[in-house]
Amino acid sequence: MDKILANANFFKDAFPVLLVFLGIVVFSFIITLIIKKYKWSLFRIDRMKGDEFEDFIKEIYELLGYKVVKTKKSGDQGIDLIVKKLFKKTGIQLKRYSSSVGNSAVQEAVAGKKYYKLDRVCVLTNQTFTKSAVALAKANGVILIDRDGLKKLIKKAKKKR
Repeated sequence: MDKILANANFFKDAFPVLLVFLGIVVFSFIITLIIKKYKWSLFRIDRMKGDEFEDFIKEIYELLGYKVVKTKKSGDQGIDLIVKKLFKKTGIQLKRYSSSVGNSAVQEAVAGKKYYKLDRVCVLTNQTFTKSAVALAKANGVILIDRDGLKKLIKKAKKKR
């Protein structure tokens, strides 16, 4: 009988410790989920510096199966990344802005196309494009990826992880 009472007291004394342990495990799990979700969020992207944005987009395209080369930081001739897949080379001009992207980004991409001998070029942003930039891109065959397109790219890349 004394053994049974001793075991009952042990569980009575251990229960609060077990509860704290389980609380820590659950809390850690929730924090991990939040961090993973934040890594892929537009909220985070909107707060990145330019080189962080480049690295992030590079990672996305690599997850999607592209071979990716970053161009040099200064004098990149309007192209930040060159992505290759199925013998096609696409130059990407990245613009992590806090407002709409205008004509100059499209002009830079057009210039970079000849310079790097690319099959096509793209301007990718975390924002939207001005009407003028859309018209210029259409006239020059430049692909535009805006905030909604970026969300779709991120969603595809997350599935490949």
